Amino acid sequence: MKNPLLKTARYQQAYLYGLTKYVASFFLLLVAITSNSQQVFPEDSWGVYTWGWYSPKNINPEKTPNVKGVPTILKWIDLEPENGKFEFDRLIKKKLEQLHKDDYYTTLMVWVAFSTKEVTEKDTTWAFTPPWLFQNGVPLVEFPATVNPLGKTLTRYFPYYLDQDYKFYFHRMLKELGKYISNLPEHLRERILFVQSAEGSTGDGKPYKGKPVDSKYNISSSQWSDYRIETWKVLVEAFSKDGELQIPLLTNYDSNEEEQYKWMLNNLPKAIGLKNGMFSHGYHISEAQERLANFIDFRKSVESAGKVFFARGEQDAEYRTYKWSTQNIPQGLYWSALYATHGGLTMWNVPWEACDDKENFPAFELFNRYAAQTNPATARFAFCALRSGLDASDTIRFPESIYGKALKKNQQRYINITAAYSQFGAQMSAPAKATGGGMINRKRNGYNDAGWQILPGNYYRHLKQIQPEATSIGWWNIDTSIYGRFARGFDYSDGKNAMYFDIVDDFFANNAQKEKSGIRLKIIYYEGDEGSWELCYHASDQTMKSAIEVNNSGEDKWSEQIITLDDALFNNGGEKGADLILRNKGKTNCRFHLIEVDKGKRFRNN
Repeated sequence: MKNPLLKTARYQQAYLYGLTKYVASFFLLLVAITSNSQQVFPEDSWGVYTWGWYSPKNINPEKTPNVKGVPTILKWIDLEPENGKFEFDRLIKKKLEQLHKDDYYTTLMVWVAFSTKEVTEKDTTWAFTPPWLFQNGVPLVEFPATVNPLGKTLTRYFPYYLDQDYKFYFHRMLKELGKYISNLPEHLRERILFVQSAEGSTGDGKPYKGKPVDSKYNISSSQWSDYRIETWKVLVEAFSKDGELQIPLLTNYDSNEEEQYKWMLNNLPKAIGLKNGMFSHGYHISEAQERLANFIDFRKSVESAGKVFFARGEQDAEYRTYKWSTQNIPQGLYWSALYATHGGLTMWNVPWEACDDKENFPAFELFNRYAAQTNPATARFAFCALRSGLDASDTIRFPESIYGKALKKNQQRYINITAAYSQFGAQMSAPAKATGGGMINRKRNGYNDAGWQILPGNYYRHLKQIQPEATSIGWWNIDTSIYGRFARGFDYSDGKNAMYFDIVDDFFANNAQKEKSGIRLKIIYYEGDEGSWELCYHASDQTMKSAIEVNNSGEDKWSEQIITLDDALFNNGGEKGADLILRNKGKTNCRFHLIEVDKGKRFRNN
């Protein structure tokens, strides 16, 4: 389905073309202003960042060549250990000097809560709130013991955020922080890409983890909404100079509702950022379809307002805790990187321990390659990673009469669906974990190839497969290589002998109707499938011309082919409106991992 906004843009271009020279000049000026507004962030800033503890001995350009930077996560208890006495130089300036030396960027966030011990006692690893707050009248809120995502039982304590004393000290700290950052030397200040607002528990968007023992400390959603917006106002004031916000603000997607989105669109200039953890903690996450649709809608609203949209999320320690990842960490991280890319993240925070393992480098290289490529007109790359997801909520693809009642908690339905695809490698190792939300999905000890409202199709950016289920078959767990978790292939016996792909209209922008040279196509395929296939492209002579024909060797490995085109048109001239077509040239079912289009710098609409 084509984006109606693209049609509007093309219409406006055609209309402006016929206007007077004066109006045309004005339009060009407007384009220049818009182009300048996009330079909010350094061009090379997006990609993989570490998460957690930072040491230059472990995170540096030599040991971790794919890392773009590290987060600066400050604990309030360290930042202001005594009432009104701040440790900015020790905690911020020294780190920025090291980051400048290594050419790393950073982000800024202050964790204000929580603690796993009485915060009036000696500081512990998880104590974020300064004890002196509670000695100055701020209520201490106690919670029942709970189990965290890594399986540890914790008893947590929080401050009562709505207390007026708490708000006074909290706002004072933010204002002092903003003042300090504003007065830093430019070469240090420019290392900071954005400030993340952490109003409640760690960087999450909620005030607490659980319900207070004493109900008088409950905080309603409307109260919390007001409190968050009040915090954002303080942050904007704190990080502004001469009335202009100097460093963009990022907020937590999971807690934002219409009121918060409207406030951000109306009050944040130049750039708006969201944290979306459900796109960064692996793949096959429940309720992903609506989440992604809402995320994309807001991104479009930001971009239509002439502002830059950016997003981050972190991979946590689950990658080395649960078997869906631990049985093959490089593969788990690789597909997590693809999922994060498809979800629209521009920054993926990865535990620092994973960043120096060379077996994990392909995952990081992939994310860095595509992270900044969110706008099709300015992007260099378009790609489509081929896979199929078994969405148990889909009663059309999986009728209840065959697979069982479509209820999220119906484990047997998940089992029945994957059993139907077991000949193609589908597995259901932990059905109980598939029936929960994202935090539960992450705890699966094995592969779950069915889920509830998981993404059913390919992971892609600017290159979509046309009718994937009608023209190809999904495969799972082909081998233990990084590519082998998923694939798509021909199904000769069912007449599925061609796969069709559409490059989004705006990818070549003003060059859409022109012949294009120097275009590079990359295709990664499974050599072990005996047979032959052909990749065709829409050429300037209006035919679907063969780019390459391959006879697979039958060797058990994945191979890559790169082809340069000098007469490409890509104007939807193929069958089904395709720009690219993969054709089966034999009677076997060849399988494929990824297709990439690289238009280089010449056709980027910068």
